[in-house]
Amino acid sequence: MEDIKSLKMQNKNMVLTKKMQRDISPFAIRHSLLTLCLRAFVVCNFLTFLAILNGCGTAPPKQYIKSGANFQYIKKVAVLPFNNLTDDRYASEKVKSIVIMDILESGVFEVAEEGEVNKAVADVFREMGFREGELVVMDTESIKKISEKLGVQALFIGSVESYGQSRGGSPYAVASLSLRLVESNSGVTLWRGVYSEKGSSITRTIFGMEQKNEIELSRNVSKQLLSTLFGR
Repeated sequence: MEDIKSLKMQNKNMVLTKKMQRDISPFAIRHSLLTLCLRAFVVCNFLTFLAILNGCGTAPPKQYIKSGANFQYIKKVAVLPFNNLTDDRYASEKVKSIVIMDILESGVFEVAEEGEVNKAVADVFREMGFREGELVVMDTESIKKISEKLGVQALFIGSVESYGQSRGGSPYAVASLSLRLVESNSGVTLWRGVYSEKGSSITRTIFGMEQKNEIELSRNVSKQLLSTLFGR
């Protein structure tokens, strides 16, 4: 008896399953697939929209590389003190330290010790009659003398153009750097890059995300700039 009951139940379940399969019309299947496709389309477009918003106002680094420039003979470089065009008196030192670290991490060049660089620059400027703290435009002669003292084949020369909080409206952090690599013997610019970033974006504002500070921005500005030189 139990076997007969079990067999009847199995037959009943098979009948129900077949009935359910008949009830799922091609229209219902197409409707479900269309719904899934629409949802995927909406999600993809929303993510694309966020990516565009997040990138608004941030152009890629501007760069220049001298045609036919040969970087292979450059084994050691020096990073000279940066010009500081900001209101933060320590901005140039902070950004220069970040740039030096990124150059070292790249493993492309050896980097002259910072103390030796500062001494060489001070000695050369003193010999040329410049006063301490005076804004100096590097010419071929000064580039050669500094390079000889340090035993380097090229110099990084830079300017911190903005660093700190923006003015007016809702304040946000900004960082901007101009950097170039010049050949020691000729003073010719082999590479130059300019890049800036701000700590606020539409995406961060919409979702209440924490804004980036000037240190975080400076790290990214340095990496983005040097990537146009090192190709990584």
